[in-house]
Amino acid sequence: MAETWGGDLVGRVLKEEGVEYAFGIHGGHVWALMAGMGKNGIKQIHPFRHEQSAGYAADGWARASRRVGICFGTAGPGATNIVSAISQAYLCRSPVVALLGQHSPHFDGRGPLQEAYGAELCKCIAKWTRRVTHFDSLYFNVKKAIRDALAYPPGPVVLDIPWSVVHDRGEEAEQVEYALGSFTVTPSQPQADPTAVERAVTMLLKAERPVIIGGDGLHWSDASEELKELVELLQIPVQTRRLGRGVVPEDHPLAFRGPGTRGKLLGNSDVTLVIGLWINHLENHGRPPTWNRETRYIQLSQAEDEFSLALPTELAIVGDPKLVLRQMIDCAKGIMKQPPKRDQWLEQLREAKEATTKTLAEEAEKARDDVPIHPRLMAGEVVASLDDSATIIFDGFTLSSYASDEILARFAGQIQDAGTQTGVGHGVGMAIGAQLARPGKPVVALLGDAGAGLAGMDIETAARYKLPICFVIDNNSRWMSYLWDNFFRHWWNECWGMLPDIRYDKMFEEFGCHGEYVTDVSEIRPAMERALNSGKTSVVNIIRHSDVCNPWVLASGNIIIACDGIERLPKEARGMALPGIAEEQYPAVEAVVRARVPKAY
Repeated sequence: MAETWGGDLVGRVLKEEGVEYAFGIHGGHVWALMAGMGKNGIKQIHPFRHEQSAGYAADGWARASRRVGICFGTAGPGATNIVSAISQAYLCRSPVVALLGQHSPHFDGRGPLQEAYGAELCKCIAKWTRRVTHFDSLYFNVKKAIRDALAYPPGPVVLDIPWSVVHDRGEEAEQVEYALGSFTVTPSQPQADPTAVERAVTMLLKAERPVIIGGDGLHWSDASEELKELVELLQIPVQTRRLGRGVVPEDHPLAFRGPGTRGKLLGNSDVTLVIGLWINHLENHGRPPTWNRETRYIQLSQAEDEFSLALPTELAIVGDPKLVLRQMIDCAKGIMKQPPKRDQWLEQLREAKEATTKTLAEEAEKARDDVPIHPRLMAGEVVASLDDSATIIFDGFTLSSYASDEILARFAGQIQDAGTQTGVGHGVGMAIGAQLARPGKPVVALLGDAGAGLAGMDIETAARYKLPICFVIDNNSRWMSYLWDNFFRHWWNECWGMLPDIRYDKMFEEFGCHGEYVTDVSEIRPAMERALNSGKTSVVNIIRHSDVCNPWVLASGNIIIACDGIERLPKEARGMALPGIAEEQYPAVEAVVRARVPKAY
């Protein structure tokens, strides 16, 4: 057997596993690791301007490619800076492996350079973490990290690799559980019990008002073809969420989206099939009225811990969604005598979708003459300028909320976001990873000016690597909005704003980016077209109305009401927290809010 060294061994494992890219920033503790990756042909997107963007890039790559994303950082600040990205990958169930440098173990507690313990730091935000203290276990741990990160539900794994281990030399035969040149074989995925499949199909066939709702599990199992065939066969309305949006294209007659339509369909369903969807905060934890307690639920997931205990579930099926949906299709074809008659239910679907479309159009028309631009119009114009093949990264808090209503997702994984992490600044790194995973396809990141401040310097990284990403900056010169700023003014006087109307377009033109500055709604589509056709990293800086906030956050005003009372709020904040409520109704509303908030939060 040949002699090897730690960094080379890691690089060889990554090559065996088909890894193409690793994202990070160098430092003395990882130079040997980087040398090993380079020797084995792993392309290093480096240096980022901040390690968290490198971690987000690994996440974006993983979601767009359905393969493991690799990020790295040196000891100490390299490890601590990457923590936010690892946390997001964990909460969004994205297969990321973080390789972190570290001092040699015999220096523990003796004040070594950049002392930190990444594996300890990340224990609660990773599938597992480990400090690799022996050269002979390096191969096993890197292989296992990749395998386990990809196992459903996917998620991040963190390895601390000390200086002594990455530099150590030894015979290949010293490695435990070592098979040179092997590729981690993906285990065969489970099908479901045929009896359970037949029962599920029978429930759906007999239902008068069935609904299917799916999530990330559909994306990771690549179940688009199967789900589309099933909903067409059984004539069932379907909504897909999170990474699953677009598994059934949202312009399909049976697909629905939007909170108005969603509430009407889910709330009135008699049988609901939930596939690969984590019922968490973004699903209101399965609470009524959206999740009707009178509905009969079927849950299908590849992981038992994804089954929600909040839903009155009649049937729970463990299996790979792609395979189980194919079982359901075959079963339905075998027992169906004729297609289900669902004319009345499908008419309700059509009416609900039309009502949602009408509401959005009315909102846009009402805001047509707003100066500066209202985010409803901004989102509509930006989305209308995009190709159906575009990958869209949600980052800006307010813009993303409005854009979510406007987008008709056409394929799984088309939309990426921060999930329950709900951070800002992730979009820059994620867009870099997604663009490398989908070369030749447009990638658009919707940023706020807050996110541009936190991560904007890594737009230079995108420009340096000549990635034709379009960064749209929702520039309202505020965190959230001017009204939200005023909401808290009765406690303190500090301004939450930034310098007004910063020319981010000019800033990034200095990096060689294509820049666009937009102040009128009529300019948005031409600016987007020029940016997307420039062939360069581009920044479209759109000045928009500072008084408008994400509708979701208005409910947070209830917390303040419960704590401090309505009368303590300035008039602007009262109107924001309680839109459409007359002053004489305030005492009754306040009583309800005080009773409700402790339970909701």
